[in-house]
Amino acid sequence: MPLAFDHHTLGQRVLFGTGRAAAHVAAEVRRVGARSVMVIAGTSERGQADQVTAGIDVAVHYDDVVQHVPADTAAKARQVAAEHDVDLVISVGGGSTTGLAKAVALTTGLPILAVPTTYAGSEATAVWGLTENARKTTGTDDRVLPFTVVYDAELTLSLPVDLSVASGLNALAHCVDSLWAPRADPINAAMAIEGIRTLATGLPAVVGDPRDVEAREQVLYGAYLSAVAFASAGAGLHHKICHVLGGAYNLPHAPTHAVVLPHVLAFNAAAVPDVTARVAQALGGTDAAEALNRLYARLGAPTALKDLGLEEESLDEATDLVLAVVPPSNPRPVTRSDLRELLRSAWAGSTPRGQEEQVRREEELTATVLASFRNAPDERLKTVMSSLTAHLHAFIREVRLTEDEWNAGIGFLTDVGHITDAKRQEFILLSDVLGASMQTITVNNEAYGDATEATVFGPFFVEDSPRVELGGDIAGDASGEPCWVDGTVTDADRVPVPGVRIEVWEADADGFYDVQYGDDRVAGRAHLFTDDDGAYRFWCLTPTPYPIPHDGPVGQLLAATGRSPMRASHLHFMVTAPGQRPLVTHIFVRGDELLDSDTVFGVRPSLVKDFTHQPPGTPTPDGRDLGTRPWSRARFDIVLAPAVRPGPQSGAAGPL
Repeated sequence: MPLAFDHHTLGQRVLFGTGRAAAHVAAEVRRVGARSVMVIAGTSERGQADQVTAGIDVAVHYDDVVQHVPADTAAKARQVAAEHDVDLVISVGGGSTTGLAKAVALTTGLPILAVPTTYAGSEATAVWGLTENARKTTGTDDRVLPFTVVYDAELTLSLPVDLSVASGLNALAHCVDSLWAPRADPINAAMAIEGIRTLATGLPAVVGDPRDVEAREQVLYGAYLSAVAFASAGAGLHHKICHVLGGAYNLPHAPTHAVVLPHVLAFNAAAVPDVTARVAQALGGTDAAEALNRLYARLGAPTALKDLGLEEESLDEATDLVLAVVPPSNPRPVTRSDLRELLRSAWAGSTPRGQEEQVRREEELTATVLASFRNAPDERLKTVMSSLTAHLHAFIREVRLTEDEWNAGIGFLTDVGHITDAKRQEFILLSDVLGASMQTITVNNEAYGDATEATVFGPFFVEDSPRVELGGDIAGDASGEPCWVDGTVTDADRVPVPGVRIEVWEADADGFYDVQYGDDRVAGRAHLFTDDDGAYRFWCLTPTPYPIPHDGPVGQLLAATGRSPMRASHLHFMVTAPGQRPLVTHIFVRGDELLDSDTVFGVRPSLVKDFTHQPPGTPTPDGRDLGTRPWSRARFDIVLAPAVRPGPQSGAAGPL
């Protein structure tokens, strides 16, 4: 599929360095020539604010910081800025502090220099939020984006572990939401996945040692990535839920995000398996929801909205409020009952549905089916069916196969069966293009010294081909350039093997085998035997590329997946001799441009041979007169592996 997207990156300077906040702030104030600076920092953050602004003159300190930025608080801050003729706002603190600075900038256009002391990420977005009458309104405006952000991990060392965890998980929520938000794109996803990986590594280290500066730096870096991804991608379902809960019920911002995240991830996971697989990998697991649960357990993260102050009787109202703002980009449709159940689980602190219970149900079904084969009298059949069932069920669970997709698959196989007849084996074509034929051959033809490699059988072999004597012509009336092929057949000890039966078959110059024509012709196929010295020789046609039949279901599959139906030029061999392992193989033409893209994956480097072009008039090995026709020649020496005595698992598998 072609890659196309519209990515928007916000313009912002980032200064990152532990212990350098004061120097960076002073340099930025000088750079922009600010004369009257307003510093916004809550009372608990005043010490840090004094520390980072020690090198500049401050016109006014403002400390009336309230979470979710009430509209009246914003109005007061704007008034103070106007009274002091402020030309630069510096925010020192968490998301609420940055949010208040943004509220000032929203109507005044004043520039913001942000110095975050938590992992909220607001400093790297153009998103603003105001709360009035228990409803939080959010929006985006380039005026509220801080022109510079100063990151200093030392400023986060005093952040308590529980707040560090909640704030860091808030950043993680930015990452996850960015993967299916309205403006999600590959660039946002790349930053979000790196943010998840960094946060999942850094947060446990912070919990283990809150004074670990390097761990704090990692979390701060991850928080920045999360915010940049979120700023570009926009708000998804998770953030819509949290904004409603925060504004309507005054729940603490970061812990609310921490509690809600696992439930939204579990809700959407099945609808976007490719996305959640990347999340799982970034979290260091194989299942995104389970890996997130393990991370929460390690961090001692908050898990219940009831612990944050949300009353159970508010869930119906909250459901309706969220339902009104669900983004259409959410990968899974959101019904009221779905949303009510999600909020109820988050309120109670239950393990998000779709994880443990769903996994238990799915695994229980697989176990029941496997048990049904327990009494199969044929041990090999039991082994094959049990493994097939286990892998099939695992495939369905891994990709979260939909019922429509399953029915489409059944319809596809039905079509494959309908087109198959005595002259066309569509199931072999399907097996070939999926690489299943070649994998089966690889498994059953283990390497043995320098024995000739096997490759695919193909769908066009026919029993009872005519016999030709050594030096005879298998082409019959088929069209194409003559080709002389010779060689010897030896065993693994390089002893010539006489009397070896060699079946040879090929397509004509138009890319068709004889059985593909509507008549009863026999051409391009024959069998012969090696002489007493193990030698063989015959005339055929110089192989040319051709497409496998692609006017049926397999062709439609290739087209849908952007694959070519073309096979590299080749000549088929089937070699059998008593005491030797049967060999089905090809030889391919060196220089063929399709050697690296053979649609049935049959090419092996050892089977690529020189087909040497011979100009018209060049004497032939057997004196045959070709007149003015050009021809080619190739040598193919065959080494057979010894036959392997049938083991306990090599017998028939039963009526599969």
